[in-house]
Amino acid sequence: MAESANRPHSHMQDFEAHIRAVEEDLEYYRTKRFEPRVLYLHRRGVLTLYDLLEAAPSAEPAAATAHAGDHEHDALEGRIRALEDRLDAYVKTIGLTGVPVRGTRMVIDDGRVERGDYDPAFRIAKKPHGGPLDERVAHLEADMSRYERLLHAFTRALVAAGALDPGEMDRQRAQIGQPSIENGARIVARAWVDPIFKQALIEKGREAVRELDIPPGRLGKMGVAENTPGVHNVVVCTLCSCYPYDLLGDTPWWYKSEAYREQIVRDPRGTLASMFGLAVPADVAVRVHDSTSDVRWIVLPRRPAGTESWSEEELATLVTRESLIGTAEALSPAERNDPRRRGAGPKEAAE
Repeated sequence: MAESANRPHSHMQDFEAHIRAVEEDLEYYRTKRFEPRVLYLHRRGVLTLYDLLEAAPSAEPAAATAHAGDHEHDALEGRIRALEDRLDAYVKTIGLTGVPVRGTRMVIDDGRVERGDYDPAFRIAKKPHGGPLDERVAHLEADMSRYERLLHAFTRALVAAGALDPGEMDRQRAQIGQPSIENGARIVARAWVDPIFKQALIEKGREAVRELDIPPGRLGKMGVAENTPGVHNVVVCTLCSCYPYDLLGDTPWWYKSEAYREQIVRDPRGTLASMFGLAVPADVAVRVHDSTSDVRWIVLPRRPAGTESWSEEELATLVTRESLIGTAEALSPAERNDPRRRGAGPKEAAE
């Protein structure tokens, strides 16, 4: 199939799923990760509310939400994409502030009190959402601006208090901004060691990964296809090259090629063998999942044998981009340090 002539990602259809995901993620990270940290430091006198007022930047004019001449569909999609990008930056910045302050690591859950027991009275209320889609987008844009302003003030106040090094923050920000499979590998490793997490991941992927503090990226829903002894899964985008790069790193060149997109749908078993050297047994079904702007898929590969005593961090080193797409299995312990196996593309895999 020829690549679409539309602008990248212009085939978003399920606006509701994207907006609902932003609404839920924004409130989750505000109430579970950010504001509990603010209150935690305030209670200990490390950072007062007055410090935040002094550090608060002046309100900036709202950014334009549409361009003259845009069609209504395209303008709304652009606003949703901008919200997803701002949410991604918001989550990443919260992560940068979660460092020990004066020897004390901040709590990240508002259900904890100093004694370590649970008290619902400490729960921070989440904002309800509802109404027509365009109104919800406008409310999110306003909420995002307010939440960003408070987070900016919090960050500046931590720097002023000597608790954060701005240079180190910039270094870490640049590092987490680089495409990497680290997040996808962490997800798989947790699923391999935690059956409850794995079940939640398969049933409601995007919501399940929140507990790992993984930025959501540009997706409405996250589909997770589990490989089993009887089923092998593989992912493609037949329309263009939709791909969860926030989880899997850079898009491989072959994923974008017409040859892969056409052949993997027409003959998945043969394509895996001829392009990638992956021979799927005849008694194992091969299922192809089509990623779109609304649902982006990853494969949950099978856990390699001989790793029963491995830690979660060690297991993550066995996960490759290709195993998350389904064109390879996860590495065996013996293959882990072989550069010819890690990240091998179709040409290398076939040799």
